[in-house]
Amino acid sequence: MRRNVVLMIVAGLLAGSCGSSGDEATGSTAPTVTAASTVAPSTAAPTTAAPTTDVPVEQLSINHVQVIGPHNSYHLKPQPAAFDAITAVSSELAESIEYSHRPLTEQLEQFGIRQFELDVFADPEGGLYANRVANAVIGLDPLAPEPELQLPGYKVLHTQDYDYETTCLTLVACLGEIEAWSDDNPDHLPVMVLIEIKTQSVPDAAAAEGIELTIDLPWTTPLAMTPELLDALDAEIASVFPPAGLVTPDDVRGDAPTLEAAVLDDGWPAIADSRGKVLVALNNTGEIRTLYTDGRPSLEGRPMFTSAEPGDPDAAFVRFDDPSSDGLVDAVEAGYLVRTRTDSPTADARLNRTTAREQAFASGAHYLSTDYYEPSAYFDSPYIVEFPGGAIARCNPVSAPPDCSADQIAE
Repeated sequence: MRRNVVLMIVAGLLAGSCGSSGDEATGSTAPTVTAASTVAPSTAAPTTAAPTTDVPVEQLSINHVQVIGPHNSYHLKPQPAAFDAITAVSSELAESIEYSHRPLTEQLEQFGIRQFELDVFADPEGGLYANRVANAVIGLDPLAPEPELQLPGYKVLHTQDYDYETTCLTLVACLGEIEAWSDDNPDHLPVMVLIEIKTQSVPDAAAAEGIELTIDLPWTTPLAMTPELLDALDAEIASVFPPAGLVTPDDVRGDAPTLEAAVLDDGWPAIADSRGKVLVALNNTGEIRTLYTDGRPSLEGRPMFTSAEPGDPDAAFVRFDDPSSDGLVDAVEAGYLVRTRTDSPTADARLNRTTAREQAFASGAHYLSTDYYEPSAYFDSPYIVEFPGGAIARCNPVSAPPDCSADQIAE
């Protein structure tokens, strides 16, 4: 038994819909833990004892590793005309979206990224996001030229109508990049893909932030989630990854009564048995997660894990956006996989503030989310999130056995 410690927007309209890419608080009920008063810097070695004899590699599991992943992994800074218009209305809004990522394949190959975050919008008929209405306000063509946007299927973008630039337009295309790279690199550490479903309209997002819209435009209204749309999302994942290419909730649960029981009692699959595979997790909490687990409390037959709360039958993956959150270290020690953030959108990097980054590294969170696996191309700051020597991963400073070594988790 594991330890059971367990414009307002592009014309002044959209300030409320950016910032955190729709990240939600976890509302976790995990046991509380006080953040350490001192934390190891991100360039320091793991805070485990130096190994004398390596632990047998078959005893190292998925949750014994810590990796880096990009926040909004697909995102590109808006084109100059759109960005200038946003800046004229709200410099704070513009700054929060002033970052771009490399194509996913480059992130995997050149930067050792092993975790991604993709925002998706349901589009079962196709064409819903091909009319970028805010472009008309700034004199740009509102009709998107990309034919992929006319096809049925989930689309990948940050915010409809104004912050829509992306390295891969559809979920299938994004996942296809990861799958193709995985096929070419079958010994890689398991890759985690977080998928966040977006459903807020521009007016609703603005109203949630207390912003009154002053321009009446035919804003694109995302579809509300339904069981059929969630099944379609599962089907898109299955269309890209063969069963042998995924680590699924069924794989982890085995014969345990719940997914959580399996994680806390028997643990995660061994790294040795998971190389070349991908895990997918639903980043949403609240109603969408409830809908996804309806009738399948331990995610029976589902390809995605959920952003759950300790104590729930589907609890295996847990989000703590703030690395100083009470409960984060306890969740890592208990056996859950944990994601946290090393920086807020552009603010920490601009000022080279490293407190959250160092807390995240020391916390033992398995997935460290950042926009800066390389320094920013848009402002002068040395801020970067990386492991010593540019390593792809390191032994987790909280959950890994003391004699885990970097050589055992390479790739």
